[in-house]
Amino acid sequence: MNKKAAVVLLSGVLFACAPTPPLAPPPSPPPPPAAPVADAAQAHQIVAIRTVNCTALLDLSEEDRASASMFYLGYTASRRGQDKIDIAEVSGLEAAALGYCVAHPDWPAAVAFVKAFTDNGR
Repeated sequence: MNKKAAVVLLSGVLFACAPTPPLAPPPSPPPPPAAPVADAAQAHQIVAIRTVNCTALLDLSEEDRASASMFYLGYTASRRGQDKIDIAEVSGLEAAALGYCVAHPDWPAAVAFVKAFTDNGR
């Protein structure tokens, strides 16, 4: 065998035994979108619970008014020392409190819920 053929054959064998280069790592996922500025502003908005008036409560969307009503029902029950609320009375108490708010829009919402509990609750 001549020297040229041996060199070519040997280099071919060595090239075939060489390790393959590692694959590139997969691309990293995109970062999550930034939170809207409006959400950050609302996250730190302070509300004085006892001074929110009935007009403000009635001006809320139906969903927000229902959430606020549930809050005020729990808040009023707690202030009255109650550790239980009869679920069957919730819709009646809410309706009574919102009725007081319609009749007296300048009242604090907390007062309307206290009146609802006093007149209709246990």
